[in-house]
Amino acid sequence: MASYFIYDSINMYRSDNTDSEGTISAGTFSTGTTVTNHERASDQNIGTGISGIISTDAIQYAVGSSATADAVAVYFLGDDGVASGTIMTFYASNDTTVGSSIGTISAVSAAGWQIANLTESTKTKFYTEFNASISDSIVAEILIGKKLNFEIEPDVNIQSSIDYQNEINRSLGGVEYAINVNPGQEVFTISFQNISSTFKSDLITMQNFNKANAKKMVWFDGTNHHWVRLEAMQFTEIADGRFSTQLTMRQQIQ
Repeated sequence: MASYFIYDSINMYRSDNTDSEGTISAGTFSTGTTVTNHERASDQNIGTGISGIISTDAIQYAVGSSATADAVAVYFLGDDGVASGTIMTFYASNDTTVGSSIGTISAVSAAGWQIANLTESTKTKFYTEFNASISDSIVAEILIGKKLNFEIEPDVNIQSSIDYQNEINRSLGGVEYAINVNPGQEVFTISFQNISSTFKSDLITMQNFNKANAKKMVWFDGTNHHWVRLEAMQFTEIADGRFSTQLTMRQQIQ
């Protein structure tokens, strides 16, 4: 399966945007106290979920100026407790009348990322509606944004390493000791030796939305989804309109 990125193209992680909880009834969003810790659904942390979700509960992302999205990535911490059917519906609008659905996600039974393609929409408000009662602390992140499919698969020499961020110190007596602060993060390096100016432009657009490694995003390597930060890229023109580059991504622990 082709590789891709999903990144925040609507600036939903900006501090001046407004995430509101409420309900959707008769096609209209109304604010209210319905979802516990609703802000955890867009905090760039997949370690803590939201609670108190029942059917028609909703979250509104008011992103200010018009923004475009065509995909959504949702991280589940486990079985959602729903046997089958649609559990989330997504909308885009310029007001609280949500309009027609632009995409859905069905019930899940295990932890991991669930991806849905959305009808591409350029709006000022995006909505997530829950269509069933979902187990507490299971939905941990909802990333609405753009899906960037790879123009070509990266070179086969994909590199990976583990960064344990150990700090080696030496005592007054000359004895060395180590301080380890985390279980280690995997670092991936993928290379493209020959890409078009169009794909280069798409990568730069993604980098600008992410502000390099300021935001986390989803990378699908053809088999698994990864929650990563992307380091700033450098491009080399190898021929007229053709470029090479290397992408370094750090797997996020949460």
